[in-house]
Amino acid sequence: MNGARAGNPFPGLRPFEADEDHLFFGRETRVDELLRRLRFNRFLAIVGTSGCGKSSLIRCGLVPSLHGGQMVKAGSSWRIAIMRPGGHPFRELAAALAGPDVLNIQANPLNVPGPMLVEAALRRGARGLVEAVQQAHLPPADNLLLVVDQFEELFRFQKMRGSEGHADAVGFVRLLLEASQQADVPVYIVITMRSDFIGDCMEYPGLPEALNNSQYLVPRMTRDELRAAITGPVAVAGAGIAPRLVQRLLNDMGSDQDQLPVLQHALMRTWDRWAAGAEPRGPIDLDDYEGVGGLRDALSRHAEEAFAEASPGRQQLLVERMFRALSDIVDDPRGGRRPCSVAELAAIAEVPEAEVAQAVELFRLPGRSFLMPPVPVPLTSGTIVDLSHESLMRCWTRLRRWVEEERAAATVYLRLTRAAQWFEDGTTGLWRDPELGLGLKWRTERHPTEAWARRYDDSFERAMRFLEDSERERDRLVNERRAERRRQWRRLQWVAAALALLLFLTGVTAYVATRQSQRARAESARAERNLQLARTAVDESLLVVEREPSRLGVDVPEIVGFRRELLEKAQRFYLDFIRQAPQNEDLQREIAVAQLRLGHIDRALDAPDRAVADYQAAVKAFAALTQSYPARPEYRVALADAYNWLGEALRRSGGRYAEAKTAYDTALDLAGGQLPGADDAAQQQALARVRYNRGILLAGNAGQDGASLDAAEADLREAIRLLEPLAARPAPIGAQDLGRAYNNLGNVVALGDGRIAEVRDLYTRAVHIHEDLTRREPTNREYTMELVQFYNNLSAALRDNGEPGEAMRRNLQAREQIESLARPAPSVGIERADSYSLQGLIVEGRSTGDAVAAYQRALDLFAALGRDDATRRFPEFHERFGDLLVNLAELTASSRTAAVRKLLTDGVREYTAIADHAAGGAADVDARVVRDTLMRVRAALDGEAATLLDETLNKLRPQ
Repeated sequence: MNGARAGNPFPGLRPFEADEDHLFFGRETRVDELLRRLRFNRFLAIVGTSGCGKSSLIRCGLVPSLHGGQMVKAGSSWRIAIMRPGGHPFRELAAALAGPDVLNIQANPLNVPGPMLVEAALRRGARGLVEAVQQAHLPPADNLLLVVDQFEELFRFQKMRGSEGHADAVGFVRLLLEASQQADVPVYIVITMRSDFIGDCMEYPGLPEALNNSQYLVPRMTRDELRAAITGPVAVAGAGIAPRLVQRLLNDMGSDQDQLPVLQHALMRTWDRWAAGAEPRGPIDLDDYEGVGGLRDALSRHAEEAFAEASPGRQQLLVERMFRALSDIVDDPRGGRRPCSVAELAAIAEVPEAEVAQAVELFRLPGRSFLMPPVPVPLTSGTIVDLSHESLMRCWTRLRRWVEEERAAATVYLRLTRAAQWFEDGTTGLWRDPELGLGLKWRTERHPTEAWARRYDDSFERAMRFLEDSERERDRLVNERRAERRRQWRRLQWVAAALALLLFLTGVTAYVATRQSQRARAESARAERNLQLARTAVDESLLVVEREPSRLGVDVPEIVGFRRELLEKAQRFYLDFIRQAPQNEDLQREIAVAQLRLGHIDRALDAPDRAVADYQAAVKAFAALTQSYPARPEYRVALADAYNWLGEALRRSGGRYAEAKTAYDTALDLAGGQLPGADDAAQQQALARVRYNRGILLAGNAGQDGASLDAAEADLREAIRLLEPLAARPAPIGAQDLGRAYNNLGNVVALGDGRIAEVRDLYTRAVHIHEDLTRREPTNREYTMELVQFYNNLSAALRDNGEPGEAMRRNLQAREQIESLARPAPSVGIERADSYSLQGLIVEGRSTGDAVAAYQRALDLFAALGRDDATRRFPEFHERFGDLLVNLAELTASSRTAAVRKLLTDGVREYTAIADHAAGGAADVDARVVRDTLMRVRAALDGEAATLLDETLNKLRPQ
């Protein structure tokens, strides 16, 4: 038997051959139907899924029947030409016809090979095939059957060859149709084609009509027919098979009858294992079948055995490159074979042809029908090597991984060739990261060769030159940015040095002032003046750092640590300052203020006990000033303020409610009366602040002596009464305190029952005040942080009040404010968004769904960044956003899924909104950068997305 070992009745992956018809069972009715159709139509298309047995049906069913004279009118004298169109259908047809068993065309006296003579005749016109048969002068009784196996190769390979390939494919189809429709010579055409390529036939005139008249869709084999296909060859070979194994095989096949080659291979392996057993042997049974891995694993195990025989290193790498070259899921995502000559495989793998032949032999030994041609055919430079069946790509685990890697590598190369073409046409620029990083990684890992690249695109040299130019440009920009960062770092160093010098001079000034005051009273005025300057500098620094970072939304470790360092330095200054002897009223006042500042510092350093002691010292110092200078009302206001801060420190210490309340009560007593000469507004704000703080204390300790929610509510309402006229002034005072008071009053009222509408109104007022504050000072992070809290409180109240829609709107406002606070620095945000774009680019060859998810995240981040004026100034923002849109455009072209198309359109809308901002003349956007980005993206678009960009481009074109 051709290609099979003696004794084994199963061919494995390869089709049955004509001389194996005695082993071909279960398809008798199908052969009869083919003969019937061929009698009435000389063009017959046998269509079915991959693995349904189309080739075997012709080779081992139809051909032997024709030779047996079962088509009576045609007779039994047949010349059979079997071919596959591959990438050069005319050449393959000529080679099949010129053979000695068909037209027997010999070389002419000029030594022109017979196949070349036949090809020349075929290319003369649509009747070329008919004329070639007529010129061969066949006996009158002879018929010609032309079998075009794997007809779908015509569609796949013509796309690779461009317009020339398409012209050849159209001419080849016309040749077949004309030969089947004429009556001058008895030519019959039979094609086999995978059913998933039916739609591709629409591109060829006359082919759909011919298919409608003659198509034979291979039906599923019935369970009885499958049983015959299993048991018949075993019986012919003189062996037996256990019924339970037959049942198991039928069950494993189930309804997936596209695996007939896999079944034949599993049976071949099972036979081999059974035949290798010791005598006497019983029937083939389950242990033989399971020992080879069953239907699921037999093929993969067998292929692994062959791969293991290849020498580790060079030969195994050659095998990998060889199988990757022979498999095609790039041009055909459905999976297909790509036959290659030995010479072509050698060029792709960069090894001698002899080594390729040795590797091929490993996979076509007797019993290993993984590669074609079968064993008797010698391997020469021009011998075409091919996978025996597509099922090898589906079942061999290692090959599946290789093929996926090949798809990914080819996808990168094709993207590179398109980009190089666009760059040459002037419609796009050089690659930038992430595309460039991916391309360089591909070049390093895959070491592409021109022979490999030619399978996908001929412009290898241009593509590699484009990649190298992109790398050089990237390196140039990186060096420029590195130099700029060095310049910026030097500027920062100068600023830091200046600040350090300022701090040093402040310390020196303080030291000199202290020393001068000790050395000579005569110079006390100058010393006090220097000391005042130093204290003022430290006071201003303290105003910046004493607020808690969490209230500003900047509580990251670096800032917290830096703030603590500054606070501790200020603390050391004030501790030195208060050690002076209070020689006059001014110095006595400054020492009292310093004690108060120390309390603020210790409270900020989370040292409540020290803060209490500091505030008590400040109270004592201001009390002494009040007593010594009763005509100075500002000392009484300062004393009230010191008691207020003492109450704050005691309240935060925990468990010191009574002491805190006493401090607040004392502050209220001091600030409650009108003081002649005092600043009325400042006194009123101080009084409101004490009321506000005592209200919080009473609410938090309701149930203790003198504390209740009613008392807390009264204090907070009084604070609001005092603050409202101040906040309504043309130059508002205490607006932040008023917003806080409304919010905290809402918190207190919410603790009661049945007043949810009032709570809602209180929170609403707090929100309105802080919205106005953030509009006036958008960079004040403390206002924004408090506004977020007020929004969330209002959202909860609205939900409880039965207003879910409004509650959701307020919650969304809170989240938008949080996003504005959490937004990273522009350069960090751009890199973050770009990293998701790169992730999508990396995974799109493996999973479109994963790529869409990554691209969606990138788009969301870019859209958020685009709402920030500072970020829009960065050229990198527009370049990277453009990269994302180009990636989406190319994925849309290859996948054509609705999700990708929608994502692309959404992305274009987002970017055109930003571009329209530039078109409107906004000063913060470089219109030239935006226009260049739009033009680059436009080159990759079509449809609705392209229309959107065209409208914006017209606005941006220079007038």
